[in-house]
Amino acid sequence: MQLTPILRCGSELNFEPRQAWPEVLPPVSWRGQLLCGFGRMGGDALDLGDKLFLDVWRACHPHLGLAELARARQRLESVWPELYLEVRYSFFSSYNLRWCDRLDQVLEALNHAPFEFQNLVDEKSVSVRELAPLLSVNSVDEIEPLLKALTTLTLSRFELSRALELAVELYLMGRPLNDLLPTVNNGGLYVRRLEQWRKPESSQADEEWRRTVRNWPWPAQVKAEWQRFGDQAGLEVKIRTTSPADFQKKLENLLAIPDSWSCKS
Repeated sequence: MQLTPILRCGSELNFEPRQAWPEVLPPVSWRGQLLCGFGRMGGDALDLGDKLFLDVWRACHPHLGLAELARARQRLESVWPELYLEVRYSFFSSYNLRWCDRLDQVLEALNHAPFEFQNLVDEKSVSVRELAPLLSVNSVDEIEPLLKALTTLTLSRFELSRALELAVELYLMGRPLNDLLPTVNNGGLYVRRLEQWRKPESSQADEEWRRTVRNWPWPAQVKAEWQRFGDQAGLEVKIRTTSPADFQKKLENLLAIPDSWSCKS
């Protein structure tokens, strides 16, 4: 086991991971560069330069979010461009991603997004496909106020991706960016407002269904809401049950709901 003073190691690979390296473990270096423990100011690093890079990297970072990968990719390509070209397919494959130009473009766009938005992307486990709207604008800097504003809302993953999609579409259609900034903290209400602007007729019909669904004879501890999922809309039902018998009883009570639906249709 070889140790190298941390002060003699480079920190150019510091991609600002969300989780700090455990204090009880020594940082790890590979060929003169720290791979983790970037904030340490003294002590020694475990030098594993004789091992395969990907093996050492994955040992240090077994789980990374998309934004973390975007930053790591940028640092790797900058520090070791030839190594990055050699390992990029395997590097992303180890995180269940397939390297391609599209992935590269999304990661590059994500790198230009505000840091707080990047953290939100990883917190909600947003996918590459859901970040595609970032490629629709000439520069991510154009919509920076919007991306920062999204981080102030209470949003689910679906609401975040839907808000990003709708807001970018409306921006490209000519609606001023200031109009698109949220004025409430409720992510669901914000998404509905964007949907009303994007598709007024569909939004009006959805609102009528939401009001109607609330008055249907739902069993106790059953929550149901009319939701829009992209181009489709329908019921989202959540059931809380305490036993198989209770579950069966709730299912029997739910059998009355199709009658209400048919009457409304």
